[in-house]
Amino acid sequence: MDVSKEPRDEARAAIPDGELLRLIFESATDFGIFTVDPNGITTSWNTGAKRLFGFDDDEIMGQSADVVFPPEEGGSEAAAEERRLARAHGRAEDERWQMRKDGTRFWASGLLMPLSKAPSGFVKIVRDRTAQHVAEQQLHETEELFRVLATNIPQLVFRGKTDGARTWGSPQWSIFTGLVFEDSLEFRWLDAVHPDDRDRTRRAWTEAATSGQYYCEHRFRRASDGEYRWHQTRAVPLGEPATPETEWVGTSTDIHTLRTLQDRQKVLLAELQHRTRNLLAVVQSISRQTLRSSASLGEFKEEYERRLRALGRVQGLLARSDHHSIDLRELLESELHAHGVGRTSEKISVQGPPVVLSASAAQVLALAFHELATNALKHGALGQPAGKLSVTWQADDAGDGQTARIEWREVGIDIPEGPKRKGYGSELIERALPYQLGATTSLELHRDGVHCEIILSTNRNERSDG
Repeated sequence: MDVSKEPRDEARAAIPDGELLRLIFESATDFGIFTVDPNGITTSWNTGAKRLFGFDDDEIMGQSADVVFPPEEGGSEAAAEERRLARAHGRAEDERWQMRKDGTRFWASGLLMPLSKAPSGFVKIVRDRTAQHVAEQQLHETEELFRVLATNIPQLVFRGKTDGARTWGSPQWSIFTGLVFEDSLEFRWLDAVHPDDRDRTRRAWTEAATSGQYYCEHRFRRASDGEYRWHQTRAVPLGEPATPETEWVGTSTDIHTLRTLQDRQKVLLAELQHRTRNLLAVVQSISRQTLRSSASLGEFKEEYERRLRALGRVQGLLARSDHHSIDLRELLESELHAHGVGRTSEKISVQGPPVVLSASAAQVLALAFHELATNALKHGALGQPAGKLSVTWQADDAGDGQTARIEWREVGIDIPEGPKRKGYGSELIERALPYQLGATTSLELHRDGVHCEIILSTNRNERSDG
């Protein structure tokens, strides 16, 4: 037996029902409670109503309670409609803006009920829910902003749990992967991940549970063409610390083009380093050979600078061709032009089909053309009135690429008799070209001119140790 109830029950029994209702009516200060007659005239007004609306008893009693309905919310018409609904259904609930005595508005949750079956009046209970309403509106606006962003930004947006299970994906995700919403839930979204990247993707989620942020670069299959494209995925938890049920929000950004460019940059850097080493080796070789064949320091300086300029010219041509290849005719005409011989000169004849040289082949061959042209200008066809120069070539497709047969022939010149000292040009053609490019060469000095033949693979890489 609960004896503790007896004093309360006795106290309640000592209070008449009418008095009990009055006490409840007056003590409910967190609620505005008032009564109106069938026409909306105020018949009672509690302390909570005074606090909410700002009207004292003597200001509102006997007056229409419709004044708490703002004009923009329908005013008296809205109040009358509320009474009609209460009569018809026994109650009328609403959430609406209400108006205080000073004209300010607050968001109210209201309940209107008839006082009895006979329409003798109504009781209205009102609660101020402005703070909750504002919070709900802000939440709604935030969710709407998220929806607009998620459905319009190019990134693939998702929501999920700490273990990586997905609960939502943006339309862009479905468009890109071809997986509809239902097929992307839980861990089914992993079907779009490249098989080689799935373990890494899962491990990243395990690490994220500890670090508090998710990061992974992996490939997603594009539905339109089946290509796997690199994406950078980041996600953060909504709340800290992350628990198994914590919601995560993240995006996946297509970085495929960037990754491709970065990979290309690495290749170019490695190629640049390789070519730089080769170029330094060529410069060192030129220096040694020029020093060995020079009779004086002045001659060394002149010849060394001349050969470096020739090397610089071919580097310029390669730079304009993205460092990959160069046309044989362009290389030859560039060197002849540097020696003052234009393509329209009657002293020269240049004939041959289009031949593309690799960067390595072009670099060494340019030095050979330079030595031949320099010798022709000093002692041969380009320096004697009757001299003629013919440069022709043919191209043959072999099993391992294209082979070019180049013939340099000078005629109509007078070469004095006597011992012929072999210099840098001869060593370059007869030794360096075969060694560095695997070329077959011959250099013959006849009484009426020079005849040089060079046969080489146009795409062979140059050796870097000579």
